[in-house]
Amino acid sequence: MSDHSAELLRAYLESIGLDDSDDPHLAETPRRVTEMFESLFSGLRNEAPTPSTFAPPKSASDDPVVISAIPFKSMCAHHLLPFFGTIDVAYIPAQKMIGFGSIGRMVDHFARRPQVQERMIAQLVDHIDDTIAPEGLLLRLRARQLCMEMRGAQKSGELISIAARGSLTDGRRRSELLRQFESAQQPP
Repeated sequence: MSDHSAELLRAYLESIGLDDSDDPHLAETPRRVTEMFESLFSGLRNEAPTPSTFAPPKSASDDPVVISAIPFKSMCAHHLLPFFGTIDVAYIPAQKMIGFGSIGRMVDHFARRPQVQERMIAQLVDHIDDTIAPEGLLLRLRARQLCMEMRGAQKSGELISIAARGSLTDGRRRSELLRQFESAQQPP
């Protein structure tokens, strides 16, 4: 943690009328916020994780592998407010499959930086595509944006972003997978 960053944050808080001498709860806020940002933005300093991959079983058909409702939390690059939700991933393996835990680690990596939803899904789909070169790849990201809920429009809702590569960019399979993603969001 940078003492300089904490002191700059303390000066900023004082400039908007939040003085820790008036409120003892603010005394450690600059240090806490600096530590929090260092953790939340660790994806800027670290390389994207190298996922575990393996060959598909010989009995594997061309059915898609589907991992649904992977949770994530990120920070809006425009207002430094949280956005959070889930990511669904489906792919049709070619020569490699990817470990389920590896997908979660990749999601966390790209979420841990000041981010916009559209860039996050593009980075994730590119990284998975580069890693395993599947026949087809489809991702859907659903998120609540607190920058929309707490300021500006002050309305809640979910923003949905979709990215695809290969055989899942269009067609019947893509439609079926998007319906499957939707049904996975519904409570049992």
